[in-house]
Amino acid sequence: MTMNMPQANRMTDVNEMPRVLYLDDDDANLVTFRANFRDQFEVYTSNNPVEAYNLISEHKIQIVITDHNMPSMSGVEFLESISRDYPDVQRILLTGYTELVPVMEAINKGKVFRILTKPFNMKEISRMVSEAWEQCRIFSKKKSSFHN
Repeated sequence: MTMNMPQANRMTDVNEMPRVLYLDDDDANLVTFRANFRDQFEVYTSNNPVEAYNLISEHKIQIVITDHNMPSMSGVEFLESISRDYPDVQRILLTGYTELVPVMEAINKGKVFRILTKPFNMKEISRMVSEAWEQCRIFSKKKSSFHN
C-alpha cells in the first residue's frame, strides 16, 4: 500500500481534495496512477483487496477505482462488498473487457458510478473522479440537511 498525503491538513469533509483509492494487482499501474494524480487527489493505492477494504474505513475513502480482472477477487466482487458496507463511496470499475456480462454485473452488483476501459486515459480518469467527487458533495449536503 502506498499513500500520498497532500501538504495541507488531512481532509475532514467534502470541501477539500477527494480521497481516492486505486486497487489493481499490477504495481506498474499503481505507480503510474499515483504519479499522475498525487497533486489532484489524496491518493491511496493497494494491490490487495483486503488491504484496500481496510483503507476505506481507515482513511474515509470517498472514491474507489478498481481493476476488474484480479487474481484473488474480481473488481465487481470488491465493489459489491463495499457497496453494502460503504454505500456512500463512489465506485469506478476499470476493465480490459468489452464483454457485456462483466459490465452488467458491475452495474447490478457493484452499483458502479462509472466504467472505464483499459488502457485508461488520464484525462478520462480525472474527469470521472471529478464527477464522482461532485456526487460525494451532493450526497453529503443531502445527508447534512436531512440530519438538521
